[in-house]
Amino acid sequence: MQIDFYEEFPTKDNLEKLKLIKFKSRIFIAAKSLSEFNKIAKQAKRINKNLKYACWLIIKNSYWISPFSNTEDLKRLFSGLNKAKICLLVDLEMPLNKGMIIKNLFVFIKNRKLIEQYLEENKKKITTAQFPPLLSKSAKFIGLDYCANTEKSLMYYSSILSVKMNKYIKRILPKIKNKQNYSVSLGTIAKGIFGNEPILSPKNLEKDLKFIKKIGFDKAIIFRLGGLNKNYIKVINKFI
Repeated sequence: MQIDFYEEFPTKDNLEKLKLIKFKSRIFIAAKSLSEFNKIAKQAKRINKNLKYACWLIIKNSYWISPFSNTEDLKRLFSGLNKAKICLLVDLEMPLNKGMIIKNLFVFIKNRKLIEQYLEENKKKITTAQFPPLLSKSAKFIGLDYCANTEKSLMYYSSILSVKMNKYIKRILPKIKNKQNYSVSLGTIAKGIFGNEPILSPKNLEKDLKFIKKIGFDKAIIFRLGGLNKNYIKVINKFI
C-alpha cells in the first residue's frame, strides 16, 4: 500500500516526525499560501529529502473549502496557485465558522461553480479530501463532491465516528467502484483543529488498514504526522 500523511500544524516538533518515515510517502502540509508552503517544505526537506510534499490549502475565514467560503477568499487562494506545479489538497468541508453558511447563501451557486472550474482545470495535480458518498446527490448539491477527475480521499476517521456511523461507512466503502482512483483518510492519531479529537490506537489503525486493503483500496492518508511514533510505524510497515 501507499501510505501518506496529513500535517495540519507543521511546527518544528511535528516536522521532526519525518525522520521516522523510511518508505515512499507524500506529506500534505497545511498552508495558507504557496509562499508559506514553500517555506515549510524547505524546512521539511532538510529533515527528510526522500519524501514528496504537497500543499494542503487552508482558506481565510472559513478554514476548509466549500461554496460557503467567501467568494473573494476563493478567488485569492486559487489565483495564487494557478502556476503551482506541486500537488495540492483541497479539503472539502463545511466552514469552521458555521455563521458563514447563512452569510454566503446567496453566492453559493457562484462559489460552487468557481470551485468546480478550479478542480477541473487543475485535476491532474489535485487531491480532494471529502466524506464518503453516503448521500452523493446531496454532497454534490452542497458543493462537497464534484465530478472533476481528481484523486479523491474519503475521510473515514473511525476514532471520531459513532458506532452506528462507523458500521454504516464500512458498508458503503466496499461498494465504491474504481477504487484505484481513491484513497482513504484514516485516524486520528493526533488532535486536529478542534483540539478534542479521540486518538486512534495503533491496534485500531491496524484494523482499519486491514479493512481498507481487504476491500480493495491500495492508498491511505493518515491524520496526522505529528502523532506518529514507533508503535504506529511498526503497524504501518506491515502494509508497505
